[in-house]
Amino acid sequence: MKKKTIFLFAFSLLFLSAFGQGKVLVGIVTFQNSTDNNAYNNQRNQINGRYKNAIAIQDAVGDAFMDTKRFTLVEREKMDQIKSEKNLQKNDDFIDGSVVEQSAALGAQYIVMGNIAKADEVQTQSRVVYVGDVTSYHADISFSIRIVDVSTSEVVASNTFSSSEKGKDAFDKALNTIKPEIEKFIKKNFKLSVSLAQVEAKDASGAATKVLIAGGSTLGLKVNNILKVYEVTHLEVDGKQLPRKVTIGKITVTDVQDENFSECTVIEGGIDIATKIAGGSKIKCEIVDE
Repeated sequence: MKKKTIFLFAFSLLFLSAFGQGKVLVGIVTFQNSTDNNAYNNQRNQINGRYKNAIAIQDAVGDAFMDTKRFTLVEREKMDQIKSEKNLQKNDDFIDGSVVEQSAALGAQYIVMGNIAKADEVQTQSRVVYVGDVTSYHADISFSIRIVDVSTSEVVASNTFSSSEKGKDAFDKALNTIKPEIEKFIKKNFKLSVSLAQVEAKDASGAATKVLIAGGSTLGLKVNNILKVYEVTHLEVDGKQLPRKVTIGKITVTDVQDENFSECTVIEGGIDIATKIAGGSKIKCEIVDE
């Protein structure tokens, strides 16, 4: 029975991978809050203000990953069950091996770990002559995130985000200021990559002029997006086979046909693209205009 369960789980992952248009599965580990070690130990019916703000920050990061349309998130309830020794660690360089292992068991390819330095929302009152009591609002947010490759346990990207705002809804304003920066960081470190499905048209010399790529509206592709075309090869260095991207051309999206496919016009490298496809090479396309 156990073997059957494992087989079904593995088959499910393969199914999702095959029909997920290259979407990456990411797990977000509960962010650590260095400003209040006990905040995350509160029951949900005893949530304090700082805890709510910390949850809002983590949700904003999750939303940013989803908004790019190139990730699938592991269910939050499953990630919340992961037990971490990180609660006892305050070293940003520490990566809990058990977190990586448990995330891998859930199928995650990458995990996001965060540490919140500030999640403050302060309300103060002062007396102004001829006006009376005046209430002021101020919010400070500062947090860092690290993205860990589950297959290697290595940190592949990290960044710190911060913002301060005043006035009513100061915390929400500060967080909204940061959100575009989070998405920019994600897109910079995770370029959208899709397979080149086939050559649709050639010119008299045999150069590809139109191609079909395996990426459509589900991945957020749009008309006029520019992608570089590259061949995936491997080069042995110090006894290790390292992947290498060899650029062979450039294309632009002219028609997003449906959820799965887009037609593109070849800008550069038509001959090489046609030759490589005919030879059965593994050809991928990576968006460059973000």
